[in-house]
Amino acid sequence: MGYIEKISDKIAKLIIKEGLDYNQTKAVFKAARQKAGLKPEKKMVGTVERLSLEEELTFINQAYQESGRTGLMMQTLLETGCRASEFIELRVEDVSFAERLITIHKGKGGKRREVPVREDLAKQLKIHIGKRKAGPLFKSRQKPYKYTRQRIGQIVRGIAQKAAINKRIYPHLLRHTVATKLLNLGMGIAEVQKFLGHKDIATTQLYAVMNLP
Repeated sequence: MGYIEKISDKIAKLIIKEGLDYNQTKAVFKAARQKAGLKPEKKMVGTVERLSLEEELTFINQAYQESGRTGLMMQTLLETGCRASEFIELRVEDVSFAERLITIHKGKGGKRREVPVREDLAKQLKIHIGKRKAGPLFKSRQKPYKYTRQRIGQIVRGIAQKAAINKRIYPHLLRHTVATKLLNLGMGIAEVQKFLGHKDIATTQLYAVMNLP
């Protein structure tokens, strides 16, 4: 008989002797653990949902099949890690091609942050902006020519559906995707926190439990 069996036999005999029911035994064990200084192990937070590399490429490819403009919108949303509420506020004036930065003025809590942009994306944005000096970075075709969070969500879901991605896709999932990618590429947790505009680094650490692709 093993150790666990021996101990469980002793406990079972004591329970029977004292005439304890199920709920009483739960209370007894809880009190016993507390007296012994035992605490449950901290569980790892469940992994954050994201797009796999294959899904990401499929999603962006489908977006560009819709139109070059739609593709660039989705690529910008993905690579900058913008929240949908931040993305719809982006303006031409927020893009610095000299520094390859996009400034988000209306982040969560009204905070401002600067997001680095890859050279390839910067070149595409420069062509997209053309001679414009001001105005929405991506203009809606309908008045008041500004996208809403709901519309961005519709676009993201529509692309995912056409791409036959068997997963619930929404704008914030793209944010999850770039966050985990940056961590997997070796960016420090503090830098990713700054990139995403998280107030608490514990929020950023949720992405650190992701498995490498």
